[in-house]
Amino acid sequence: MISESLQSIYQQYKHDTEVVASWLATTAKAFGYSDPIGVGEFSTAKTPKGKERKKAKAAQASGEKPPEQLPEPSKPSYTLAIKDFVPLAKHILDSSEAAKIEIPRPFSVALERVIWVRKSFAEKLEHAGRRFDLKSDARHAFFVNILEKVRKTLEPLLTVDAFNVSNLKDAVTNIGTHKHTKGLSNLFEVLAVHEPSAEFEAAPDVVHPPPIAPQYSVEVEDDSIFEALFAITTLMDDLSRLRREIAELWTKYEAGEMDIAAVSVATNTAIELARSFEEDISLLVEKNGGSSVFHVQYFYAVSEALGIDAEAKQRPDDDYNFAAYEIADTLFTNTLINIIAFVRANPLGEIPSYNGFYGWYDESSTQTPRSARQKYRRMKPALLEMLSDLPLISNHPSPIEDQLLHGMMTTLRTARRERKETPDVPIWFSFAAQIYLDTLDIVKVGKGWTDMQRVMRNVKQSVFDLPKSCMERRNVLRAFEHWDKGIDPIARIREALGRPYTEYTFFRRHFMHCGLAIHFMRTLFHQQGVAYAAVPGTVLCTAQLYHALKQEKCVNHTWEGMDTLRKMQGNSTFFIGEPPSSFEGYFNNFCLTIGSSITNWASDKRDKKVKVSKDNKPLMKFKGMTSTLAANRISPLSDRRLISADLVESWIQKSNKTQDDTETDKTQSSATSEKKMRQPLIHKLAATVQIEIPDLEFDYFAIHNSCRELLLRLQTEEEKVTGPGFTKKYMSHGEHNLAFVAGFVLSTAAGKKGIIDTAVSSAQLLEIAAKTVNQWLSEGKGKTISGAGNQQSDLQPQ
Repeated sequence: MISESLQSIYQQYKHDTEVVASWLATTAKAFGYSDPIGVGEFSTAKTPKGKERKKAKAAQASGEKPPEQLPEPSKPSYTLAIKDFVPLAKHILDSSEAAKIEIPRPFSVALERVIWVRKSFAEKLEHAGRRFDLKSDARHAFFVNILEKVRKTLEPLLTVDAFNVSNLKDAVTNIGTHKHTKGLSNLFEVLAVHEPSAEFEAAPDVVHPPPIAPQYSVEVEDDSIFEALFAITTLMDDLSRLRREIAELWTKYEAGEMDIAAVSVATNTAIELARSFEEDISLLVEKNGGSSVFHVQYFYAVSEALGIDAEAKQRPDDDYNFAAYEIADTLFTNTLINIIAFVRANPLGEIPSYNGFYGWYDESSTQTPRSARQKYRRMKPALLEMLSDLPLISNHPSPIEDQLLHGMMTTLRTARRERKETPDVPIWFSFAAQIYLDTLDIVKVGKGWTDMQRVMRNVKQSVFDLPKSCMERRNVLRAFEHWDKGIDPIARIREALGRPYTEYTFFRRHFMHCGLAIHFMRTLFHQQGVAYAAVPGTVLCTAQLYHALKQEKCVNHTWEGMDTLRKMQGNSTFFIGEPPSSFEGYFNNFCLTIGSSITNWASDKRDKKVKVSKDNKPLMKFKGMTSTLAANRISPLSDRRLISADLVESWIQKSNKTQDDTETDKTQSSATSEKKMRQPLIHKLAATVQIEIPDLEFDYFAIHNSCRELLLRLQTEEEKVTGPGFTKKYMSHGEHNLAFVAGFVLSTAAGKKGIIDTAVSSAQLLEIAAKTVNQWLSEGKGKTISGAGNQQSDLQPQ
């Protein structure tokens, strides 16, 4: 699967050719080959490709600075001409030390695999010759002949049976699980040698590509029709696999097994990966007419190869011959041709409006369409209705922009700039549109919108009663304004145009958008909550007091919220070193964490106010690292540079490291991590976000307010012993130093009574604290707190 190697199939294929080229060149040179090889050295800087290159040129012409590229793995430094392959192989064999040469198994596998894949793919496309003249493009046959000569030359040195296709085909992922016809299964089967199953990958004798990046790449003509057809076929296979993985996730959401935010983040990221995969082949696509033209021609060619004339319409008003419906569905052509028609009819700047000419999507229908015509007629209005809403959503600033929305606006802007007869529709956008249609078939309409409203209510309820001057409160509520106006702006526009429209149709049908909105709400709620709770130190010192009371067995009730916080944040947030277990240790830890010297508590100290420093104060940690990184990608102003599967994997690894640093159940965490590692990349991402949801939902606003309430109650009880206003007298900044209420308990328990003028015994304040905390917990104040979760609330959006 894609996640196993973290590369697209086309990238894996290119890697094989680079392994062959690099071994031939470096080995021949090591044995004295002196003739010039290679056709030039690459710059170490990454050169923009395809559409990115166009954007860079346009930015340069307008004086704008082109966007930087994300860091990528090192690329080959040289390009090796195909004509050099055989001379290099002959030199290696004729070397005086040839007998000592041991050809590495990865080279043998790569050579055999490239030969087999190219020859087999050419055979599969023989019947497409009427549309694409493959015979005139003899370069693909030339390259295969060269590789076969290399194999023949090095035959005495090659590993026997290094690449057994028959054995490998038994171990590859089950092609039959894909949603396409038998003919397409045969076509994609050629590529299955790059897609071994998890069991095959885990076998001890499996040969993986060498970890060191090859030094040489292979000279390729980017106008080769064979290369273009091969490249788009690899892309379609990758996208088909991603589509299946995404459908599995949405099925789990519908069944109540996964959270909508986790599934939505994974889906949106999968579409971003699809965009990156397409960029790898963009030069080949551009040289053959552009994305839309070549995509449509590819669909006709594949249909022809499978014995169907897709242009022979059964009815004049059909978009194509529906006998090829399953092929069009698999190749994302159904969405493509409808997007093209929509973009032509609705140029950027005009208010798009679907008039119902092809009917309306029936949300209440439970009958599954049987014929291809019925399926297409159900799909078409559903897509056109959504496409009409996307530009309107874009015109109303929102905190998020999903890839379906991004694709729509990118396509409209490109169409206005290029003014082509057939607008260029990226293949990844057609893929995104198909994913939207798939979710409509899987999930009950309205379910995502219901979840979104519930989470929004709960988050608002958590911050609603905070002081209006609270910056964190303002930040949270301001972000909700887009969804919290009580009216649907799209419905108002449609109403003004005289078009029928049910309120919130966009949100009720677009599950991924709702899931990303929930994800945004949770991450914002978490970040603002941590900032709110961390600054005064109230939570920090209350946690230390509660720890001391538990250690001394003075607490008769469980504080679930504080125990949960301890597990989430880990000991390092509350303690310097290991958690203390003595009165002296409790007090010393308190002083260290607030940045106060023990001399502040000396009996002969004239200035009784405790001075603190924030330099060494432990910081409360932001949690949900993977969720935060993913949330950064869904903002309209976010980084739109291409991502890679390696980058997504690094997000997951950061979350795993964070979880290892906290007080989680190590056995359970290890089992969960092992299970997650066996999943496809998109499933691993969803599982990671799912695991992080409790961290994001935890209500830091409420835990701070609970600690504040407890300390104020404890302050009142303390003053009954120490005298009226005692604590206020020694706290220079009012409630900002409320944490010293806990500190006085720990200081007197440790015998540091100099700051207290009244005669108070060492244990007296500790006993008062224990009684106060127990009474407070007995009132039910210590429950686990979740502010962005799924609990019900009567608070309605305002």
